[in-house]
Amino acid sequence: MKKILAILLTAVVALGAVGCQNQASQNSPDNPTVPSASDAASADSATKDEPNVRATIDQFGEMSSTHPYDFPINPTYFSIRKLRNRSYELDTEELFQNPELPTGCESVALTSALRYLKFDLEKTDIAEKYLTYGEDVMWDYVGEPTEFDGAGIFPPGLTNTANLYLKTQKTNYVAYNTMGVPLEDLFKLIENKYPVVIWTTLDYEYPILADTAYEYKDKFYYWYELEHCVMLCGYDLDEGTVTINDPMEGIVTLDLEQMEETYNEIGRLSMTIKDKRV
Repeated sequence: MKKILAILLTAVVALGAVGCQNQASQNSPDNPTVPSASDAASADSATKDEPNVRATIDQFGEMSSTHPYDFPINPTYFSIRKLRNRSYELDTEELFQNPELPTGCESVALTSALRYLKFDLEKTDIAEKYLTYGEDVMWDYVGEPTEFDGAGIFPPGLTNTANLYLKTQKTNYVAYNTMGVPLEDLFKLIENKYPVVIWTTLDYEYPILADTAYEYKDKFYYWYELEHCVMLCGYDLDEGTVTINDPMEGIVTLDLEQMEETYNEIGRLSMTIKDKRV
């Protein structure tokens, strides 16, 4: 596992806003991992330029060799396609993270996506066999998804995790990191029958960004309160809604505008699994 700068690794303390668990636990003043409102800072965007918070070239090289399966998607995939359908929804089964994985929303959302593609795996397989663990949420899961004080993992690490699993299968599917892709472009993946995993908040409200920043490809992304991860499985532009498979709540239909606002503020964090030949 790699270590990003010490200034970033104070993150484990500042990862105050534990994600993917029930709100009663998170909001409890007896939970020492939950920051007070004064300890968290909101921002206009989840990505900022912070030249004083940088990993060294050697550290980035170490990350690259340790995590070789983070494949950013080719943006031309979206530019050569137009959205053909005003609405579309994938047929996906509900899969709940509790009780085995109280803070394992990312691995369960990924499992839902893989199951949609007919891969045969149990709810805990990703967390137990393929998820990597470390101190930088951009690349590894921080904490333990089996515990209530686990934190989470962001798209580069979960993309690597998915590809570690897919490498064991005889398949043409590959996981792609789609960080930065607008929400409506993700609908193009949905209508082509590719599942998408997106980061949001437990209550789907505007996120409160913490002080802790993580660098990825010259941008900085912030941890945030009530971090949560779900499978995006449908949209309806006429109704102005999106459908998600939420590891906490099951199949849920939400307001598109509100979801997009949250998605953008977090930093447009998402990943997909698609046929590498297309």
